[in-house]
Amino acid sequence: MSSGIRRRSLLSAAALGSTATSLALSVPASAQPVPGSEPAAATLPTEDGYDLWLRYRRVEEPGQLGRYRAALGALVWQGGGPLQQSAVEELVRGLTGLLGTRVAPRTSAPSHPALVVGTAKSSVLIRELVPAADLAELGDEGYVVRRVTRRGEHFTVVAAHTDRGVLYGAFHLLRLVQTRRPLEHVDLTERPATPLRMANHWDNDDGSIERGYAGRSFFDWKKLPQLDTRYTDYARVLASLGINGAVINNVNTPADYLAEPFLTKLAALAGVLRRYGVALYVTANFAAPIDLGGLDTADPFDPGVRGWWAKKAEEIYGKIEDFGGFLVKANSEGRPGPLDYGRTHADGANLLAGALRPYGGIVMWRAFVHDSDEKWDRQAYLDFTPLDGKFAANAVVQIKNGPIDFQVREPAHPLFGSLPRTNSMIELQVTQEYTGHATHLCYLVPQWKEVLDFDTLKAGEGSTVARVVTGRVHSYTHFGFAGVMNFGDARNWTGSHLAAANTHGYGRLAWNPDLAAQDLAAEWTRMTFGNDPHVVKTVSTLLLDSWHTYEDYTSPLGTGYLTHPPDASVAGHFDPSPTTTTQFHKSDRAGIGYDRTAATGDGYTELYAPATRDAYESLENCPEELLLFLHHVPYTHRLDSGTTVIQHIYDTHFSGAARVADMRTEWEALRRRVDHRRFTDVHRRFGEQITEAAKWRDTLVAYWFDLSRIRDERRAWLQAIVAPADTVLLGGERNELPVQVLNATGSGLRTVTTLDVPEGWRSEEAAAYVASREGQTVKMPVVPPPTPALATVHARPRSGAVPVLDASLRSLAKAVVVPPAARCVHALDAGPDSAPVLKDYTRLSPSSGWQEGAGFGWVGNTPDATDTGLFDVVRRDYVRDSAPTVLRLKLPAGRSTAHLLTGDPSTLNRSLIVRVDGIEKARSEQLDGREFTWLRIPLDGGSSGCEVDLELSAKEDETWHLSACVVVADGPS
Repeated sequence: MSSGIRRRSLLSAAALGSTATSLALSVPASAQPVPGSEPAAATLPTEDGYDLWLRYRRVEEPGQLGRYRAALGALVWQGGGPLQQSAVEELVRGLTGLLGTRVAPRTSAPSHPALVVGTAKSSVLIRELVPAADLAELGDEGYVVRRVTRRGEHFTVVAAHTDRGVLYGAFHLLRLVQTRRPLEHVDLTERPATPLRMANHWDNDDGSIERGYAGRSFFDWKKLPQLDTRYTDYARVLASLGINGAVINNVNTPADYLAEPFLTKLAALAGVLRRYGVALYVTANFAAPIDLGGLDTADPFDPGVRGWWAKKAEEIYGKIEDFGGFLVKANSEGRPGPLDYGRTHADGANLLAGALRPYGGIVMWRAFVHDSDEKWDRQAYLDFTPLDGKFAANAVVQIKNGPIDFQVREPAHPLFGSLPRTNSMIELQVTQEYTGHATHLCYLVPQWKEVLDFDTLKAGEGSTVARVVTGRVHSYTHFGFAGVMNFGDARNWTGSHLAAANTHGYGRLAWNPDLAAQDLAAEWTRMTFGNDPHVVKTVSTLLLDSWHTYEDYTSPLGTGYLTHPPDASVAGHFDPSPTTTTQFHKSDRAGIGYDRTAATGDGYTELYAPATRDAYESLENCPEELLLFLHHVPYTHRLDSGTTVIQHIYDTHFSGAARVADMRTEWEALRRRVDHRRFTDVHRRFGEQITEAAKWRDTLVAYWFDLSRIRDERRAWLQAIVAPADTVLLGGERNELPVQVLNATGSGLRTVTTLDVPEGWRSEEAAAYVASREGQTVKMPVVPPPTPALATVHARPRSGAVPVLDASLRSLAKAVVVPPAARCVHALDAGPDSAPVLKDYTRLSPSSGWQEGAGFGWVGNTPDATDTGLFDVVRRDYVRDSAPTVLRLKLPAGRSTAHLLTGDPSTLNRSLIVRVDGIEKARSEQLDGREFTWLRIPLDGGSSGCEVDLELSAKEDETWHLSACVVVADGPS
């Protein structure tokens, strides 16, 4: 096996498809696009992206339009079920728009060319035009689209063995017209490569979406079973890609979805999806027998538990007769599961499979089992391979594309091909959790293609991941694709217009994993932005280059997992945070990379077939795009190109960030070729991506220079590090903020460092001499106002014209400002008794009950407390509860103000609601992880002082947090 960056180039070429030949490989010559004129920019109507790729704009080129009208202007449909009805409705909608003339179905064939759709069972014409043997070979979901001549008349036929096939064929025909393919000699036969083509939604019942970047969930559980037209459009979008199943709730789910009122709501939603061939599935909480059934166990061997699941399945199918089944995340990241009772994953899956079997339902059991970072890469393999052959026939193991967690670059998961007797399917992440959210353009189809084309060699040469998950290597009864979706209630569905290319690409690959990324990018562009050749070429290139561009300025050579620690917030896994993720990239003063070899590391390489294992084990033969995923090497290790690892890191981060600016320039050339609204939206996103790419570049370059102290051979700079980056500042007093200035030039420099501070703050500059490749710490005086606040302070070193890595997050301090205790009526630092307390502040803990003569304390219910160990002494810990809790404060005479700090250093934080005398005085918004806010509550102690009760609460089923409570006197009444 060859090694090095050259191998990555070969992999990329295979994934993208040859520019010269890829279209011919996946699309018959008869279906090649015909060049045609496109409307001028001035005539382009403004679009908001809601239609996604189902845009049915009129064909502009007169000759093409005439040919399409002649072939498709008459639509013959002789009846059929609801799925055929949906197909005909879509054809009417689509052809009316594309042809610019009203198209309506008729039951008899005209004496001129026409479009005929249906099945042999429902249509006499189909029986006459398509041989029965051709349809019998199509299965339940296949179809033909072909030109047929009968008695001198030409008919375009969409025919299938079942109604579902007709629906998929109708969308394919519309796709041909949208992409301007000729129909004169069209002859296509299609059937899906897999029976399971799933859309997995990580939506929550409160409207939030875990890893969602396009607004909130469009599943409105408060209004359901009342239906919204968006549900129909959602079903249309799925059907246009051939997606036939949807899991509508988060893998980290409560049990509520399995009971009323949710079952009635789910039944209404299932009714909409059913009309488009989409089965509804639900993520099941394994502890549902306890949470819903009142049992004291969820042990899969317990007869009561088995009985509960059997009755629950009967109840569900009584309301949703075509219910698809369950998705389960168990014994991973704190989720309940069969291992809690000494059982296995197979035992748990078989419990649910048995309950669903009488109704034809299936269980998709996730192989994502993450208990510890140390075993993360191997745990799924070690847990599941001993269970091969022990899962029920209607259970399928759902395996992520890589062994970690949807990283920018990972090897293919070693479980693929390692479960010959266990149904398996692949899980891909369409939403860009680790690949830039909706801000960075990162087209993931090339990444997925590399995984799908990877030869596991587990059953001999040719046993690729694609062949494994399409049932062509092992005799699986259930297999396929699951995609974690990127849809939300944003008008354009995906937040960023270009992010929808991932949704489209996923669905098309799930239907046919042999399709080339180049073809899919061009197809999506034509359907989304039109057929202007310049637009197609530009957008396709932007898409196809974007993954490697993102990889260049974020995760070098397979490093991965450089984003800030995991949390459930929208902001999670977005910003670079190399100092908090060293357990994944193993960077130190001497080198970088995770040693996963059998010889000196954790033994991960042993999980692959011998040839792959040997290549991965060998430093000389390891593919360089995975070098740092598999090996720990010195910074001076030389790649095949002769460049050192550290120089490669410098070069790619600078070139990758620069490439984003070029991407915006290339997009700007489409100003008069794309409608104004979408052009402006995408242009703005590129501006945001430029800013974020610079942040990644400067943060990581600064980090690895600080560790290695090896200079860039091509560039020189100054950088600053504020440590600690999360700090407490005393308001109204002089604080000294430590800032380390590092010199990445070839000579010593005299530097001056200043602080960017908010208005009303005072700060002073600091001068220091810094030797080449050395650092010097200066203490920066800063005086914030006395009022409690949250602020970001930016350290900026300067030395003449020397460049500075100003975008580095390490040059920022996110400070919480608190008044000195001496200036406060109450200065309370909330948290457990065991956690550190800010100097001169008083601990407010669960044990702080109100007592006569005390200045503060809890009345009645007492909260719990948590110390995360993250952030500064004030924000690291907090008291919390889901129930309303009263904090009584003794006030002096006169007016005062209470300032309450709420947030969480790690995960998202729900609202804190503060009431006084039953009247709401303040309420925080939901905060993302690492975000905090101060709430301000005016209080009045009257003429002689008094006691006041602050009731702290949250929304139903949520938890409030309190990190600090500061009361400051305003003055006399």
